[in-house]
Amino acid sequence: MNHKIIFRGLIALLLVVLVSSFAVEPPAKRFTPVGTWEYSVPDVQPGYEKGSMVIAEDGNDYKVTMVLNEYSKTDAEKVVYKRKTISFSLWVETEEILVSGTFDGDEFKGSLSYFEGDYTIMARRTAK
Repeated sequence: MNHKIIFRGLIALLLVVLVSSFAVEPPAKRFTPVGTWEYSVPDVQPGYEKGSMVIAEDGNDYKVTMVLNEYSKTDAEKVVYKRKTISFSLWVETEEILVSGTFDGDEFKGSLSYFEGDYTIMARRTAK
């Protein structure tokens, strides 16, 4: 009788171990936009169509610095990042520019708007 109880207990333990080994998945890796992103905005004023977007963590928030060309860089304001989507504004010369878009791995696609109109901005992460 004791052998049957021990045998059933061992079988139950083996089943628990077997089931739990399949049920446990590694935790999903959290996406972070942190890094340097080389961007392009076709059809804007010459000198501003390419540059870098540098995103860094600042506590629980994010900080964005736009390197517009070799002579100009500016820090973004009102940065909001949530679920692979970012939006912010920045001032270039005397114009406020609004940027928003979505990350897909190391790719970024969004819109940029200011008084001259709306434009598509695309970027690729070059460094983390």
